[in-house]
Amino acid sequence: MEKLIICGLGVRVPEETTLESLQALADCRIVYSDLDDKKGRAWLAGYCKVLKAAPSAAAILKDAAKGGVGLAVWGNPQSSSRLAREVELGAQKAGLAYRVLGAISPIGSVFARSVSFLGGDYGYQGIQSYDLQTVLDDAKAATTELPLVLYAERGEPAKWAAALKRLAPGYPAGHKARLYAPQGETEAALTALKPGDRCVILIPPAKALTARKTKW
Repeated sequence: MEKLIICGLGVRVPEETTLESLQALADCRIVYSDLDDKKGRAWLAGYCKVLKAAPSAAAILKDAAKGGVGLAVWGNPQSSSRLAREVELGAQKAGLAYRVLGAISPIGSVFARSVSFLGGDYGYQGIQSYDLQTVLDDAKAATTELPLVLYAERGEPAKWAAALKRLAPGYPAGHKARLYAPQGETEAALTALKPGDRCVILIPPAKALTARKTKW
């Protein structure tokens, strides 16, 4: 029997939260969550016996040794949550039995909303996905050769603006990108987008597929 359950709630809570995750969290003695969305936390509390703000990974692991602990995080626990990864690695080191239940990841969210992304208008054989802080920390982390998915649960407008300004020179003037936010979907020039918290941005490559030479 698992002592720890790690669940992803999806990019848009509760729309992308799976029933499997809710059932698992409902069985937990206590659920910790770092979800920043107040409405999302209030909704999640209705499915948990006890819901508390997530402390440090070490504190979560200490409580998990007693069993019946759940951790609920924004996005996908293995691709967009540093806390979830830290807790999972700690559980492995401590020999704690655990289970990870995913949700729609930031990149999967874009796939779901961009019907032609895997073919038609794009048809690329590669994709890259980074959280906002990664691009801020390393300007060379992303390439303009492949579609880029950029996401953040907590994204201050100033940080987003800095990241997009840093990326813009690698793309043609007026290069359009698509923003997926709690308020809806927007398409505009890269530097004209106004992202904030819980946002995902899809940036097409700098060159169209027809301008490339592909070797088979």
